[in-house]
Amino acid sequence: MRILLLPFLLVGLLGLGACAEDTSEIGRLIDRGATVLDVRTPEEYAAGHIDGAANLDLGAEDFRDRVDELPRDTYYVVYCASGARATRAIEVMRGLGFGSVVNGGGYDALADLGLPTTE
Repeated sequence: MRILLLPFLLVGLLGLGACAEDTSEIGRLIDRGATVLDVRTPEEYAAGHIDGAANLDLGAEDFRDRVDELPRDTYYVVYCASGARATRAIEVMRGLGFGSVVNGGGYDALADLGLPTTE
């Protein structure tokens, strides 16, 4: 039961859709198995991304449809270049019924945490 409640507890602590002030907490969430979504363009993603992150371009016409296909029982960390597109993506996700979503901020900040990257 504790494992199932953890995402909801963290949402309360970090703020749904808000950047976590402590980026190391984002790293811990990813280490614990959160699904990572990169909402930058495919070109930005190809230039470097967090290892294992799925690329769902916020600017793509089918963004909403692709997000709607994702499971809702998973914890998500969403990032972009600075956190602004991630905020907009989280708004879409919340509108579709996703409850466990955190803004991971920008790629460079996440890479600076020492998270594995693909370049």
